[in-house]
Amino acid sequence: MAYYAAYDLGYPNGWVPVATAVLVALVASTAPLRPAPTSPAPTSPGAASPGPVLPATVRVAALAGLTALAGLAAALHVPPAQARATTAPAAVRVAAYNIRMGFGLDGRLDLDAVARVLRGADVVLLSEVDRGWWLNGGHDTLALLAGRLGMPYVFAPAADPVWGDAVLSRFPMRSGQTRRLTAHGAPTGAQALGVTLDLGGRELAVVATHLQPPPGRDPVEQAGEVAAFAGRYANGRPLVLGGDLNTEPDDPAFAEFTRAGLVDALAPARPLRTSPADDPRTQIDHVFVSPGLTANEVRAPRTEASDHLPVTLTVTLP
Repeated sequence: MAYYAAYDLGYPNGWVPVATAVLVALVASTAPLRPAPTSPAPTSPGAASPGPVLPATVRVAALAGLTALAGLAAALHVPPAQARATTAPAAVRVAAYNIRMGFGLDGRLDLDAVARVLRGADVVLLSEVDRGWWLNGGHDTLALLAGRLGMPYVFAPAADPVWGDAVLSRFPMRSGQTRRLTAHGAPTGAQALGVTLDLGGRELAVVATHLQPPPGRDPVEQAGEVAAFAGRYANGRPLVLGGDLNTEPDDPAFAEFTRAGLVDALAPARPLRTSPADDPRTQIDHVFVSPGLTANEVRAPRTEASDHLPVTLTVTLP
């Protein structure tokens, strides 16, 4: 609780696992040990004799080792192989979704429901991706979801090494870059992830982000940082930028993206309310594209697989 409360209260939490490990080691090394009995207790015929009793320090070390191995296995997960695009497609199906670590409005982890919403997309931009938070059960949500969709991914940490944003794509991905955003008083960290897609001789730059507004304020400073990063990263290439931006179309943060020359790809379907999922009242999930790209088939499918609705669209390339 001390570790995860930091994301709401705003204090550094990197010391918590270290302090916990030190405390466990001190308790294990100083606690009195109950010696093993000198002679085994009588057992019924055919029963196995009791085994040796391991010292507490050995048991603690074994548990710590198993935990470390489990974390290493998750970190070394290899995503599915990327298929080669042979010819450039005329259009790309895009989805942007805050998946709330895979937990639906009923409070249950249901990655099958998330996968059903995203199936059919060529490119997926995800926010609130969980890669092993113990508070949520220690699941690598991204790896499990990518396996269901059969899509490779690129992950970028934001508030925590195992919590952030991701891009999944049916096209080969390369040249990934991440830019950590200044907090500006927000308790949770944020970043911008840039990935280049190989569309069979053509390139498409994709940027995924999740803006974190300071209490009671619009995330206008972070929006400006993301818009500037996206412009540098795209460097003249066609661009798709999206995610949970925590701002509405009339807010100053939203204007930072249009001021940078980006086009609101969801405009043809406005109002397109996305939050909360069971009674959408705000339009805080967005997709922007560079001039020359056009968007159609814009939707926000109704689902309770998260507390947000996804936004889906087809982006036609020039």
